[in-house]
Amino acid sequence: MIKRVDQSNVRERLRRRGTFQWFHALTVVLSIGLTLFAWDYSRKQLQSKIQIQFDREAERIVGLVTERMQKYEEALLAASAFLEVDEREITRDRWRHYVDQIEIRERYPGINGLGVVLTVPRQNRDEFIAKQQLGHPDFRIYPEHDQPMLWPITQVVPERPNAAALGLDMAHETNRREAAEKARDSGLSQVTGPIVLVQDTQRTPGFLFFTPFYDIDFSTEMSLASETVRRARFEGLVYAPFLVRNLMRGTMERQKRSLGLRIIDGGDVLFDEHVESQSGFDPEPLLKKELTVPMYGRLWTFDLWSDLSFRKNASSSQPQTILWAGLLIDSLLIGMFLSISRASRKALKMADEMTQDLQSVSLATQANRIGIWDFDPITGKLEWDDAMFDLYGCSRDDFSGAYDAWQNCVHPDDREASNQAVQRALQGERSLDILFRVIHPDGTVRYLGGQGVVFRNDDGEAIRMLGANTDLTEQMKMLDERKQHLREIARANVELKRSNDELAQFAYVASHDLQAPLRRIVSLSQLLKDELGESLSEDAILFMSQIESSALSMRDLILDLLSYSQIESEKRTLVRCDVKALIDSAIENLSELIAECDGVVNCDDVPDINADPHQLIQLFQNLIGNSLKYRGDKPPLVRVSGVARPDATEYIVADNGIGIAPEHRKRVFGVFKRLHAESTYHGNGIGLAICKRIVDRLGGSIWIADSELGGTAFHISVPNVDFDSQEIR
Repeated sequence: MIKRVDQSNVRERLRRRGTFQWFHALTVVLSIGLTLFAWDYSRKQLQSKIQIQFDREAERIVGLVTERMQKYEEALLAASAFLEVDEREITRDRWRHYVDQIEIRERYPGINGLGVVLTVPRQNRDEFIAKQQLGHPDFRIYPEHDQPMLWPITQVVPERPNAAALGLDMAHETNRREAAEKARDSGLSQVTGPIVLVQDTQRTPGFLFFTPFYDIDFSTEMSLASETVRRARFEGLVYAPFLVRNLMRGTMERQKRSLGLRIIDGGDVLFDEHVESQSGFDPEPLLKKELTVPMYGRLWTFDLWSDLSFRKNASSSQPQTILWAGLLIDSLLIGMFLSISRASRKALKMADEMTQDLQSVSLATQANRIGIWDFDPITGKLEWDDAMFDLYGCSRDDFSGAYDAWQNCVHPDDREASNQAVQRALQGERSLDILFRVIHPDGTVRYLGGQGVVFRNDDGEAIRMLGANTDLTEQMKMLDERKQHLREIARANVELKRSNDELAQFAYVASHDLQAPLRRIVSLSQLLKDELGESLSEDAILFMSQIESSALSMRDLILDLLSYSQIESEKRTLVRCDVKALIDSAIENLSELIAECDGVVNCDDVPDINADPHQLIQLFQNLIGNSLKYRGDKPPLVRVSGVARPDATEYIVADNGIGIAPEHRKRVFGVFKRLHAESTYHGNGIGLAICKRIVDRLGGSIWIADSELGGTAFHISVPNVDFDSQEIR
C-alpha cells in the first residue's frame, strides 16, 4: 500500500513539473534574447567579412598591376644593361635576335613590343636617317617639330604590328618628351601620361614605358650619380608601348575577378569597366574604394567597385537563418513546456509496458534489413521476426516454425553445407557464420548471411541458438562484378602482350623487307652509271648520286628504327659488365671516324655495372659518335669517365664540340628531334633517343650539362641493384 502511494506521489510531481511555470517563462525570455544577440553578432561579422574580402580583392588587383609593371621594368632594365655592356651598333638583326631570346610574348603578356629610342641632334638628322636606312630602307623621322633634339624610334620588335611606330619622334609630343627627358635625367624608368599609340587603329588609351641606357666606361670607376654626368653619357632609351586594354588582359582575367576596375591618370581614364555593357556590372555596388599608387613618375588612381558576382558571393542568409531558427526554437520550447504534462504521463505508461525482449529486438533490427531468429535445438522450434519473412520472401502463414521449414527455404545446392554449419555450431566446434542462397516465390535468388550464438546449460548442452540473417545480395553482385573486371583486365593484358610481340615482329620483318628494294635501287643506280658512262649529263650524274644517297639514308633510318624497337621488345639478360672493355670496343668501332676527323678519345678507369653488354656498347658508341660528329673548328676531344656512388654509378661523356643550348637539352632525346639541318650535320635524330631508351631500361637517367672541355657533357646515372642474370624488357 505504501508503495502504491509513493508511486502516485512521483507521478503527481512529474505532472506538476510538466505545467508552464515561471522558470519556463524565464527560459523562453533568455532564449529569445540569446537569439537576437546571435543574429546581430552574425550580421556584423558578415559585414566585416565582406569588407575584408573586398579590401583583400582590391589590394590583390592593384598588387597584380603593380607587380606586372615591375616585371615589365625588369625586361626594360635587362635590355638597357644589354645595350650598355654590348658596345656594338644596334642593328635590326641584333635587336630582333635579343628580343626573340627573352621571349617577350610568352614571358610578358600584355606587352605590345620592345624598342630602342636614340637621341639625334637636329644638325645630324640626314646623316642619321641614311645610316638607319641601311637596316630599314623605309626609315624616316616624323612628325616635324621645332625641338633641338630628335628622339626617333630606331628599332621595335615585333616589327609588323609596330611598323607605324618606326621613326616616330618622341620629342614631337609633350607626354612622350617629358617622360623621356625625366628618364634621361633621373636614370630611372618612367611611364608617359595617357597617349594614343600610332599603331593602335582603335585609338584606345595607352602609354609608353621608358628605361634609359648610357655610354659607360667599365674600365674606370665612372659614376652616374649626378644629372650632369647622366646627360653627358646618355645614349638613348629602351621603350615598350602598351595598350591598357592589352595590359589588363595579360595581367588578370575578368572572369576571375569579382570587382570592376577603372584606372585614372591625371584625370584621364586609362581603363574603365564601370559601364553597363561590361559583364557583371552592378549599378549600385555594395562597396567602392579608391587607391592612388605612384607608377614610375605618374600617379594612377584605381577606382574599384564590387560587381554582381561579388554581390552573389557576399550574400548570406546566415543572420536571417539564425534569427528564424532561434524564434522557431523558442516556439518549440513553449510548445514543449505546454505539452510536457501530457507527454510525461504517456511516457511513464509506455515505460511500464516496455520489456527487455523488446529492447533487444529493437537494437538488433536497427540495421538495414536484418532479421532476428530464435532456435530451440531441443524441441526444434524456430521463431522469426517480421524482417525474416521479408528476407525469405514468405508469409507467416506459410512458415510452420520448424527447423525443416527453414531448410526447405534454402537453395538446394546450399542446404547440406548450411545444415552442417549449424550442427558444428551446436556441437561447439565453431561459431555460426554462413553464407547461403534462398529462392523467393517469384524465382529471384538472394544471398543471405547467417550469424548465431549458442547458449548452453551447465552440462554444456545447447539449449538455445539466437542469431540474425542479413541480405548480402548487393555485396555479392559487387564482388562478382569485381571478379569479372579482374578477369577482363587479365585478358586485356594477355592481348596487349600478344599485340606488342606481334608489333615487334612486324617491325623486324618490315625493316628487313624494306632494305631489299633499297639495296636494289642503289645497285641499279650504280649499274646505270657503269652502263651509260660518259654519256650521262652532269645533272643526270647528280640525280643518280642523290638517289643513292637517299636510299642509303633510308637504309640507315630503317636500321636505327629497328635498333630502337628492339631495345623495348627483346629480352635482355643483365650480367656484370667490364664497362672499360666495352667502351674500348665502342671506340674501336669508331676508329675510322676518329682518324677521319683527327680526333682523340680517352677513357678513364670506370666502375662496372650490371647491364646488357650489347646495349652498353651501343650506348657509348652513340654518345662518342655524337661528340665526334658535332665538333667545332678544333680537332674533337672526347673523354669518358665514371664514378661509383653509394646508390648509383655515374658515367660522363664530355667533349669540346659545339655544345647544346640549355633550352634544347631535354628535347634532343626525342625520336627524330634534330637541332641542325641535314645538310649541316648528317643524321636521322634517333641516336640519342636510343641512348635514353637503353638507360631507361636500366632504371637510370641521362641528362646534359656543360663540359669542362668546353662542349657538351652527357651524364648517365644507373642505380646500384644487387641482382644476377635478371631479365628485363
